[in-house]
Amino acid sequence: MIDSAHTLRPASGTRLRVQTALVLGLLGLVVLFALPGWAFTLFIGLLVLALGDEWFRLCFPRVKARVLAGLMLALLLGTVWYLPSVDLPWLLALGGVIWLGQIVDLWRHRLRASGIRSPWWRAALGLILLPIFGAAVWDIHQQPQGAWLLLFGILLVAMADSLAYFAGRAFGRHKLAPALSPAKTVEGLIGGLLGVAVLAAIGALLPWFAGVPSWQLAVASMIVGLFSVAGDLEESRLKREAGVKDSGRLLPGHGGLLDRLDGQLAAMPIWALALMSLSLWSIPG
Repeated sequence: MIDSAHTLRPASGTRLRVQTALVLGLLGLVVLFALPGWAFTLFIGLLVLALGDEWFRLCFPRVKARVLAGLMLALLLGTVWYLPSVDLPWLLALGGVIWLGQIVDLWRHRLRASGIRSPWWRAALGLILLPIFGAAVWDIHQQPQGAWLLLFGILLVAMADSLAYFAGRAFGRHKLAPALSPAKTVEGLIGGLLGVAVLAAIGALLPWFAGVPSWQLAVASMIVGLFSVAGDLEESRLKREAGVKDSGRLLPGHGGLLDRLDGQLAAMPIWALALMSLSLWSIPG
């Protein structure tokens, strides 16, 4: 419960979070719709490099973390430039399988935290999952109407996260994973998924999803929302293992990039696979 003597502090923090989110939203729209292809590729590379730096600093000292971040960027660039387009579904499926394994592991340890995992194991997850996330984002953007499809996927995760927060504050009674993230509740999860369902219903009316059965879009969207929760919980576990509150200090009111984009890391490969299953993906040649 918030102490009455400090009622202004949470409001100030919320205001700062909202202001930062608005700036990030405007920046995101510029990146999605205004950057030429080469600049978008450069942006994604820098974004994943920054995410990798934060992820690996949760595992190792700064110097070793930056070496690993550089290796991860090389893996991403190799994937984007040299992986045949016809093999991309296999790479995305690998990401989906790994995240599914993480969901099972997170569920097993939701009530009682496991011991601290090896830093090399945590780093290996980052070396695999971060390039797959970057490749998914880059390839979605290359599709016909790709900027709009990518925006919709981003909004699905944002809706799941925001509605979960407000529903949890209003109705939260049952902890979802107290050993990993004590603030998350079952009611918040349900509220987030309901928000995703509403967004999917709106999406079904948009021209980008013409010809896609509404129920298929709804199911795909809710699966994306569920995976975004796994990304959030995994990042919470990484921070607990590292003994820190935030992954960084780059974003006022939010912490680091990883704190803001943790749900996107797990959701984007799943959203790309969903677009393939909905026949909204074309493979050149």
